[in-house]
Amino acid sequence: METQTVFPKTALYRPDQVDRVQGDIKSLEAKLQNKHIEDKGEVQRQLRKVRHDYESQVPVAPSSPDEEGRMVKRSKELLSQITQGMLSMEEMRKAPSGSVDKHLSWEKRNKTRIAEWKHIMLRLTAGSGDRDAANLEKHRPTVSTMNMDSALIPGQRFYMPETTGPAVVFDDAQISLIRELDPGLAERLSTLSNPQRQTVKEALNGIGLDTPSAASVAGKQGAERKKAKRTLSEEHKAKMKAGREKAKKAA
Repeated sequence: METQTVFPKTALYRPDQVDRVQGDIKSLEAKLQNKHIEDKGEVQRQLRKVRHDYESQVPVAPSSPDEEGRMVKRSKELLSQITQGMLSMEEMRKAPSGSVDKHLSWEKRNKTRIAEWKHIMLRLTAGSGDRDAANLEKHRPTVSTMNMDSALIPGQRFYMPETTGPAVVFDDAQISLIRELDPGLAERLSTLSNPQRQTVKEALNGIGLDTPSAASVAGKQGAERKKAKRTLSEEHKAKMKAGREKAKKAA
């Protein structure tokens, strides 16, 4: 039977902490060379402490390919165990009934595993500058299993209409024009069915705005951005109104 490799669980410096401590060491070394610093003994004491902490907590890369292989294997084992029972992103954000107790139980059950996993990941990526290597949030589930009806923090759910053909899309200029003429319709565009969106598109086509040019934007150099304003004739406005009414009837 193969013996399971277990690695230390001591906390190691993350990349940003490594950079900060290295800066502290250089700063203290510079103070020792500064003739205006009188208490050099205190500076030396601080420098020894910072150096000791750095040497004991800076991540050290695997010493051999064999050790690296064992670390990779162990990190995968730990992660598969840690993510079992882990709350999803939505459950953490909305806190449905029972989620707090479930999270605390999961955290207590996996405390040592998490510490070992982070230790391994920081060593595997030592010197790479990867600031998210030991970030467990990257592996948090996206699928929720708890009842969201009792969530403390309610959220909105959007159910997009299914389409059987290519989705009808609008560019920024078209959406801007629709919002100018009918703000309510512009807000509902994402929830309209494909046929309803096609109706709106045809209304734009009817007034020759199927491919409008992008609104000109003044450069932002100390001034507010100003969007070019489209001027419509009364005939065009009448056609757009008729198109909106047709789209509303279709809805």
